[in-house]
Amino acid sequence: MKIHLQHFAIVCAVVGMCATACKKKAADPETDPTPATTGGTAVSGFTFTPNGGSATVADSAFYYQQYNTIHAYKNGNANHFEINLTSLAVATYSIGSGNALTYVMGSTYLGATGGQVNITANGSNKISGNFSTPLSGGSVTSVTGQFLDIPKK
Repeated sequence: MKIHLQHFAIVCAVVGMCATACKKKAADPETDPTPATTGGTAVSGFTFTPNGGSATVADSAFYYQQYNTIHAYKNGNANHFEINLTSLAVATYSIGSGNALTYVMGSTYLGATGGQVNITANGSNKISGNFSTPLSGGSVTSVTGQFLDIPKK
């Protein structure tokens, strides 16, 4: 009888851990991998255009309000943007003076040397805007982009 109670207790503990281990935190918003444009109509997402070439749509994008930081990813860390600003309020932010944009392409880190980031909307836990900046550190020498209704994380 004692062995059966121990087995029952172990089974209950395992079932309890399995039931709660994969529970998603309520504070994490769902990311929306929807392209930034569909048939000319803007929808949620982060789009960037290196060297004036073809536009690329990020697989995921989000921002951290507490760090004033916007992140976007394409193919995992293979293409990653990090935009750090002094604030995320609606305004135009010049690169430098506490504002920075980094574009990581594989193992190459490209830093913005000027340009600006415009926050055009920030409300309901979503942020929108655009950016245009020259880059240094690799073969990509400039990048432009837009982000529309990317969620807060």
